[in-house]
Amino acid sequence: MADGEYVYCIINRKGAPNHLDITGIKGGPVYCIHYAEISAVVSKAPMIEYKATEENTTIHRDVNQYVLKNYTVLPVALGMVFKNRGVLINTMRRVYGLLRRSLRLVDNKIELGVKAILPKNKEEFEGNIEKSVGEFRKICEEEYLKELRELSVETKEGKLFSERLAFNYSFLVEREKIPLFTEKITTLEEKYNQLLTKYTGPWPPYNFVDIKIISRGR
Repeated sequence: MADGEYVYCIINRKGAPNHLDITGIKGGPVYCIHYAEISAVVSKAPMIEYKATEENTTIHRDVNQYVLKNYTVLPVALGMVFKNRGVLINTMRRVYGLLRRSLRLVDNKIELGVKAILPKNKEEFEGNIEKSVGEFRKICEEEYLKELRELSVETKEGKLFSERLAFNYSFLVEREKIPLFTEKITTLEEKYNQLLTKYTGPWPPYNFVDIKIISRGR
């Protein structure tokens, strides 16, 4: 089966390398394909349907994380593979305006995740803080949001996939504000030490851009 161009993300062309020191899906070297002022980060890979297996998801994520160290990243959905360079460039040309606007939106910004988990023993928990779990959850969520929104550009609420999950948010943060954001998280953790705070990132801004923007044109 012929190989196509598997796309991981879009970056600004200025300063973009021709080749990156990392391997991609199916072990192919990662490189850039340029069009006008943008570049697609790609590797050669078979023209097949890529399922969200642990291996595929990990490699796709790792390439994006590697690029994120030095560039503003516009992430692309897993499994976007194009027949050849010409088809990919034609697609980039067709949605060029959208790609440029999306890159400007996330320029010099990254995503940070904040989840808070309630303790297992609710009875002991309520006795210690003299509030119901619901009241405490509301108080914590309001303060976390108030403090962290001041340091972020945009906020997105995630799903509560567990009864113990008090809240789940993603924040779009300017790179230079990451130390302040981290410091604020530490302060909130100390204040609300009954919660287990899960602070993750930096990530490409998966929750703040349309990551399927170049899904056409295979």
